[in-house]
Amino acid sequence: MALVAALAAPLFVDWNKYKPQFEAEATRVVGAPVRVEGALDARLLPAPILRLHKLSVGAPKDPTKLHADKLDVEFSLGSLLRGEWRATQLSLDGLALDIGLDKQGRVIAPSKGEFNFGALAIDRLDLSGRIALHDEASDSEFRLDGLDFSGDVRSLGGNLRGEGHVLLRGMRQPFRLTLSKASEGEATRLRLDLDSAQAGAMASSLDGALTFENRVPHFDGAMTLTAAAEMPWRVAARTTLDPSGAAFTQGEVLYGAEATGAKLSGDGTLSFRPGRLRVKLAASQLDLDRALNDNKAEHGKTPVEFLTDAIAALPALPWPSQISAMADRVTLAGQAISAVAVDLDGTKEQWALTKLAFSGPGDARLALSGRMQAGKEGGQFSGPFDIKTSDAQGFADWGFGTADTAHGARTPLHLAATMALGKERLVLDGMKLDLGGNRIEGRIARTGKRIDATLKSPQVDVDSLADVTRRLTAWQDKGSYAAHVDLDFARAKILGHEVAPLQASLSSVAGEPKKRMFDLKVRRAALAPWLKPQQTVSDLSSRLVVTSEAFALENFSGKLGAASVKGNLSLTRQGEQNLTGAVETETLDMQALTAWMLGADERAATDPLAQGLIGWRGSVALKAGRAVLPGGMDLAAVSGTMRGDGSSISFDDVKGTVGGGTASLSAAIKRGPSETAIDAGLKLEDADAAALKYRGLRLPPGKASMRMTLATRGRSAAALRNALSGNGVLTLTGAQLPALDVAAFDAAEKASEDPAAKNNLGPAVAAALDRAPLAVASVEVPFIIKDARVHADPTVFQSDTARATISGSYDIPEDQGDLRIGLRAMSGAMKDAPDIQIFLRGTADRVERDVDVAALSSWLSLRAIERETQRLDALEKQGALPPPQPALETTPPVQPEQTLPPAEVKIPGADPRRHRAVPPPSHVKPAVPHAPRAQQPSAGAQLLPLPPPIDIKPAPGTMRPRRAPATSF
Repeated sequence: MALVAALAAPLFVDWNKYKPQFEAEATRVVGAPVRVEGALDARLLPAPILRLHKLSVGAPKDPTKLHADKLDVEFSLGSLLRGEWRATQLSLDGLALDIGLDKQGRVIAPSKGEFNFGALAIDRLDLSGRIALHDEASDSEFRLDGLDFSGDVRSLGGNLRGEGHVLLRGMRQPFRLTLSKASEGEATRLRLDLDSAQAGAMASSLDGALTFENRVPHFDGAMTLTAAAEMPWRVAARTTLDPSGAAFTQGEVLYGAEATGAKLSGDGTLSFRPGRLRVKLAASQLDLDRALNDNKAEHGKTPVEFLTDAIAALPALPWPSQISAMADRVTLAGQAISAVAVDLDGTKEQWALTKLAFSGPGDARLALSGRMQAGKEGGQFSGPFDIKTSDAQGFADWGFGTADTAHGARTPLHLAATMALGKERLVLDGMKLDLGGNRIEGRIARTGKRIDATLKSPQVDVDSLADVTRRLTAWQDKGSYAAHVDLDFARAKILGHEVAPLQASLSSVAGEPKKRMFDLKVRRAALAPWLKPQQTVSDLSSRLVVTSEAFALENFSGKLGAASVKGNLSLTRQGEQNLTGAVETETLDMQALTAWMLGADERAATDPLAQGLIGWRGSVALKAGRAVLPGGMDLAAVSGTMRGDGSSISFDDVKGTVGGGTASLSAAIKRGPSETAIDAGLKLEDADAAALKYRGLRLPPGKASMRMTLATRGRSAAALRNALSGNGVLTLTGAQLPALDVAAFDAAEKASEDPAAKNNLGPAVAAALDRAPLAVASVEVPFIIKDARVHADPTVFQSDTARATISGSYDIPEDQGDLRIGLRAMSGAMKDAPDIQIFLRGTADRVERDVDVAALSSWLSLRAIERETQRLDALEKQGALPPPQPALETTPPVQPEQTLPPAEVKIPGADPRRHRAVPPPSHVKPAVPHAPRAQQPSAGAQLLPLPPPIDIKPAPGTMRPRRAPATSF
């Protein structure tokens, strides 16, 4: 009955009436007010169990207190019968414990006195809920949510031991806790181990003595942080800890395995008010190669990869942190770097690399600083970067692990930029690069297997830059990279010539491993002096193919000036460089092209020729819709082949059309040790003669054919021009020689009959010459060229009505010409007249004409005398004139004899006035009222009338001095 009563009685007992007794006893044990706001349940058998709901410890207004949704205590029945409180199990569910430190660092707990562990022993303790840690000095709070703890408490020693887990930053953090106290008044031995639930994450341990002086906690022991990552590391130090902070002495940082890892020693401090961690580490010598060799994951990493991974592996700390590390000598990737200094500033969100400096291979000096931020794809670093070295390739080979590549000449490098570095990402923004004298600004970004770059420079040598860049980026051969590069160069030197400006972009496309392809777009490139300055290449697009053997521009098209250009080109990369392909353009400037090939561009005419295109090897087929020759003449539908063998350049099978006719050209340029030689041949068939011009000079309308050879030798452009020689024959068919109208003779004759104009026939003759051309069926004009002077011997241009004899010369260097034309009538009344002399003198752009009619004027005067004499003879024979009267006795005065020059004009016969006078019929009256007094007949005599006065002009070439001809060149 007693057993039944023990089992059944609690079911009928109202335990809530005993709350005050339970609260009072619990207050005595805990040392703080205990209240039970919910129901109270109990039972005695089979084991005494007490269950309290809505339990709180501490006064209502206390800043720190304990709440629990439910408290279950299972007591030991035997101990309870002996009057001892011994719990076999105590469980707190829904625990909410607020505990902290006041401004003086003293513990604030719900218990106002000492917790009386001696009055209670617990075999098993289970807690679940949360703990909040408060600090009044910093007005901060640290919460441990998701608490789950299981352990036991031993009253005699005040020992607590158990394990559990909490949530830290949303992640489950396991821990083990051990508290042990040997006797009353001694320090409590504390050991707290935090193990990570994730493999490779960081673990920590505290092991030392915990004491309370005036409720101020103080810890003195050892702290250890470890990580079993791909590359393990460990941090250990002697630690003293109190509410104000912590001090670390005898610290050691191990990177790698215990036996081979790199070790640094140092000390540090941790301040809680405000929170800040400061650590200083140092080492005399570190062998990172030895530390990395023992780890397969880290072995073989290049210095750049090692630095990237090391920055990404920095753990996030709950306090602002300052870490400094120095090493006198570090061995990495087989090279020694010295004076290594690293300064780190960290917060909860990111790390800042305030300083990374060292001296490395290639006399390099590197300085780096910036911030490290955690991201979805790992850590990301960004900050200013500066490196200066006298051997760029040596440093790049070390940094990117390409030490086995062929080392070229030492190239100085200075690079300053804002660098962003992360896993599979490298960005250089605001870049200023001085590489071998090439100063470049812009941006370079590598993300994964893609590279984007924007480069700008006032002046750059593309040839040297491409060679250096190819050697510096040999590490890229480890993988296939897609790339896009924008270029904006004010001046660029390519193949020894200047391009100003050069604006282009280059994008890689998918290709084979040994055949890389790019899309090339040239927005604008001025190829002066390759072409005329106004002829820029623009809007050009092409596929650039790069192989180990050659560079190739496939199917390029664009604009050259205002003309379109297209074609294909290929340049070999190894051995003797050969350029082959085909180019087609709308317009080709032959003078600029020739100057470029000869090396006469960008220098005075008297300076020795530069290399030019001499030395080039290859073959390029050329096509042009229009070729502009020196002097402005156009050659249409031009095609030919340009070849180079290293010492000479030749043009073969060059053909074109001009004026509807066909033209063919062959030429060769050879460079000797002391001079350059040029030989050329030109053939022209059935061209419109008017289309053949040199500046302002043109051939007359008609058809023209020509054969010509040219040769010259010299060391400069002026010498080549002045030594020009050759010969040829110009054939004109159906030519219309302008301003040679044979009607000019009739105009001269008519003007000679006008008393007002007969003494100045020039204007009338010149105007008449301009009315019509002289038509010539066919004529050949041989000419020779010597010392840059073109000379043509007198050549007859003859038609049915006129003949023109033309000769002349043109001095090319002096730009002076002299042309002589003698025009003669071949039919009609003027066929016996002397030539009209025409002189043309001046430059190729301005010619002055002088018409000489002195001989014709004299001839017309003498012919008039002859005609009058003939008329008088005819009248005398017809008897129309009376015979001359006998002379008077008085002798007339002797007239001075006029000596006439020999001429083709017939001398008139005897003067009819000297004939004897025949007595006229009686009905005829005298008709000469003005007979000379000396010849007056006697009274009643009848005299014949005298002829009109004769105006005798000087013979041609005697009285009028001939104009001295211009100097023949």
